[in-house]
Amino acid sequence: MSLKDRIATLAEFGNVIMQRNDELQELMHEIEMHNRWFTKINQEITLDAFANNFLQTFKMNEWVSNYTINESANKQVGLILAGNIPFVGMHDVLSVLISGNTALIKQSSKDALFFPWMYNTINEISDVFKHKMVFTDQLKNFDAVITTGSNNAGKYFEYYFSKYPNIIRKNRTSVAVISEDDNDEELFELGKDVFSYFGLGCRNVSKVFLPEGFEPEKLFRIWEDYRFVIDNNKYKNNYDYNRTLLLLNKTPHLANDFFMMVENEELFSPLATLNYEFYNSPAQLQNYFESQAENLQCIVSNIPGNISYGKSQQPELWEYADKVDTLKFLTML
Repeated sequence: MSLKDRIATLAEFGNVIMQRNDELQELMHEIEMHNRWFTKINQEITLDAFANNFLQTFKMNEWVSNYTINESANKQVGLILAGNIPFVGMHDVLSVLISGNTALIKQSSKDALFFPWMYNTINEISDVFKHKMVFTDQLKNFDAVITTGSNNAGKYFEYYFSKYPNIIRKNRTSVAVISEDDNDEELFELGKDVFSYFGLGCRNVSKVFLPEGFEPEKLFRIWEDYRFVIDNNKYKNNYDYNRTLLLLNKTPHLANDFFMMVENEELFSPLATLNYEFYNSPAQLQNYFESQAENLQCIVSNIPGNISYGKSQQPELWEYADKVDTLKFLTML
């Protein structure tokens, strides 16, 4: 089938997602029962991003316009998917499908329900992707591989898949740079980048850089409406555990009853904890960010050239994880 047919089928799948029919609503309930991190609210965030950013015909056409897609492509591409946030492997799956290749999908046990439903649904729309999504517990007979996991898993994957064309992603996180002239409404939007998915994604902000003189406690007031995260038992258990560690270790920190702030140079922070650090000028940070490029997924800020507040979890098709062009990789196999 042609690229045009593939795009049309995926666009129709986007319409199914937008409609949220009874079957999808039931699936979402089942997914939340299977993994309590995957709340209905967080699934809604993900599905809306798919429908609005990934599965629009004009966006897919714009995306593929920069590549030469081989209509006879038929490579077997292994995908080892993460399970930290709902349906996080979607971009990799779409990239393989659009390229005309076959996705051999090893799902995370934490996220094993959505993609089989997706496959069944697109096959009801058209047979363009028939046999193009294959689910497996062990990758075999593949031509290339794309993996997402921890740093430790990444080292193993680098060794195990060294003989194959590969993209191997490891731990990354995101930061925000707050400016002196940011208003409360803008900073409220930043809260989405911190609290969506309970902070479990690599595009979630785990550290904020504050201008000298900024009062960190101000964020407690601005982000009061994100208090709902503490209603999740898994999040609350992490909050209680990490707060206890701070108290036992007598670590200076700020806290309300749903998240904590610690002045800390580290980019990565424990769950329910936001690290912060003061800076003198944005230019001062640029060299630091360049030195930390291997650890950073997003920089969120009103400073031009960065991701706007509230948008870190809404990437476009052409915004690649780890800045590695997945579709280029696939078209060159």
